[in-house]
Amino acid sequence: MWHGRIDARESSRSLTFLMRFSVPAMVLAWAAGPWAAGPWTDTRAVKGAAANSPAIAQVSQSRLYRWRDAKGMLLSGPHNETLSNNWSGYGINGGGNYTAMQGTWTVPAVSYQSYSGSPDIEASSTWIGVGGQDGDETLIQIGTMQAAAPDGETEYFAWYEVLPDTEVPISRKQYPVKPGDTITASIQCTAACAPYALSTWVLTLTNAGSWPQPYTITLQYASSLTSVEWIMEGPCIKDCGSSSPGFAYMPNYGSTTFSAISVNNTTPKLARSPNGIIMKDPNGNAMSMPSDPIGNSFTVNFTI
Repeated sequence: MWHGRIDARESSRSLTFLMRFSVPAMVLAWAAGPWAAGPWTDTRAVKGAAANSPAIAQVSQSRLYRWRDAKGMLLSGPHNETLSNNWSGYGINGGGNYTAMQGTWTVPAVSYQSYSGSPDIEASSTWIGVGGQDGDETLIQIGTMQAAAPDGETEYFAWYEVLPDTEVPISRKQYPVKPGDTITASIQCTAACAPYALSTWVLTLTNAGSWPQPYTITLQYASSLTSVEWIMEGPCIKDCGSSSPGFAYMPNYGSTTFSAISVNNTTPKLARSPNGIIMKDPNGNAMSMPSDPIGNSFTVNFTI
């Protein structure tokens, strides 16, 4: 399922990082290949993920999983925000036919945070997406990944993903990512834009001042079109296709601001209730939390 181009040294470097810290499918086979030669503005056909389609065994980013108490009841935040096992930020759910969105953020510098029972690696992903809320198995995303290890080593790269397929990394050689970079992402449906129709989507990622040209991919995908989001996520690292996946602990990312956000070419009217999403760690402590929205921007903050 891999498309794009990467050289052997870059693939080896990524695989070495994964094996050194024994991360089960954190970003899956982002270095696994085989990689086909081809232009970086490419076209790809992706099977749509209908609501009854089974998820694959492992994924690196996931749909929204809501936080529940011991009795399985959904819990809410202090301002009626959604509490989540894996997402933080803002999302819009309902209204439908979301066919275009964008957002800009600064790639945060991450450092390893020692939790009780902390794993060998911590990871966060920053992205925009269409779908994936309230059990919706369709989700189309593009963003950046930030990971940290106990010895201080860090990793940064760009990626895109459409469920139920796994994350597809974007060449670090041609499209490098580092802390402080200003990333602008957009997702747009350009043809056959109807719920669960096999539509044409254009995903674009721009790194201001660092890349000579944007990364763009055109693909075919069947989306629900029912929700949109701007998210800092703790990606899935274990049993990702199950009903109880395991999510990464976040590294300390400080904070990062989403700005210039838009949906269907307009500025959304976000509010903590019902749009805010707070991520909790396995012990129930708030790990990543959004600020109040101001105009077309908000900040997500590491809170532990």
